[in-house]
Amino acid sequence: MRNEFMLAINQVCAERQLAKEVVLEAVENALISAYKRDFGSSAIITAKIDPETGAAHVYAQKTVVDDVKDPKTQLTLDEALLIDPAAEVGGSVLVETTPKDFGRIAAQTAKQVILQRIREAERDQLFSQYVDREGEIVL
Repeated sequence: MRNEFMLAINQVCAERQLAKEVVLEAVENALISAYKRDFGSSAIITAKIDPETGAAHVYAQKTVVDDVKDPKTQLTLDEALLIDPAAEVGGSVLVETTPKDFGRIAAQTAKQVILQRIREAERDQLFSQYVDREGEIVL
């Protein structure tokens, strides 16, 4: 069952004639920006949205070490093995850090990034539509 979030994304795709992947990527980038702004993470952050359910997940990439000096970017081998059984010291593991509630400021940040990415995608689409017609007279 699709939720309201995915219905809104599908509506934006239809109205702006954009590929669903472009809009989903814009939303994922917006989530990353909002997360970094609110939580100031120094770790490498990725976001994924399930295209079927609309569920958003934020992940922090952490390095597996013997002795943790920075808990924001590192974790022990024992902790890493709970997440990924193939983890080893020196490697990295994606740890889900999705907050319960991003809050109003995060939503505003996400909205601005999404609108900016949509405008860029529309510009790119318009450019690619006319790039092959360079030199022609258009009435």
